[in-house]
Amino acid sequence: MNASSVDLSQYRFSSPAKVRFCETDANGHMNHVTAVIYMEQARTDFLLGLGLFGREQAERSGNTFVLAGQSVAYRSQAYFGDPIDTYVRVSRIGRSSLDMEYVLLHRQTSAVIATGTSTMVHFDVKEQRSTPLPGDLEGRIAAFEASLPPAKPSGTS
Repeated sequence: MNASSVDLSQYRFSSPAKVRFCETDANGHMNHVTAVIYMEQARTDFLLGLGLFGREQAERSGNTFVLAGQSVAYRSQAYFGDPIDTYVRVSRIGRSSLDMEYVLLHRQTSAVIATGTSTMVHFDVKEQRSTPLPGDLEGRIAAFEASLPPAKPSGTS
């Protein structure tokens, strides 16, 4: 499975990584949990870019995001040293939660390593319960993504 088999046109943000030796398993390929780690890094980078995540932000607003669920579909193997770009986008905005979609792509070959989804809940730290998303969230996402170039995997022309 390669980049032409997924629609990257809706993705504007990616987070780069390189498979570290400690992220490989006894079979020599990227361990299954590594995809989850790369998804988490891309998600936090994206939310930081929106100004909606981090310890200082949570202390200031009293709110943060918590992971309510996620899934990963493994498509192909990656190995030690492989450069991986994790593309992430918001696919649904609800009252107090949002869904995100991910594509982990080998930067040199454009092979799709994995795809995934997650649900993030906007969370009131003091009350320990969900709280409505910021009213300007859609505008923040649009402005942030507009500042980024369109997704274009390195292995494509």
